[in-house]
Amino acid sequence: GVIFLDVTVVDAAFELHQNTPNPFQTETSIGFDLPEDAKAIITISDVSGRVLTIVRTDAAAGYNTINVTKDMLHGTTGVLTYTLTAGELTATKKMILLE
Repeated sequence: GVIFLDVTVVDAAFELHQNTPNPFQTETSIGFDLPEDAKAIITISDVSGRVLTIVRTDAAAGYNTINVTKDMLHGTTGVLTYTLTAGELTATKKMILLE
């Protein structure tokens, strides 16, 4: 017989959410879902690709959140990107830091 492997179940559990609030001035929260416990890395960069900060966390299966403060971004404002990496999974979104 034919065996179908349904990998969408795993993929559906990996999601990077939009930060809130966005835009932000002093602090924002980034939420994400993981299919299993994993070491998660959030990398925040400016539009030129320069890395501003890296947050490493031992994340649990399900919903996780990290807080990002303006101080962590070293005075950079405007449109920034944040990338979640967990194992071989990765996702990127944009956020706006107001002056």
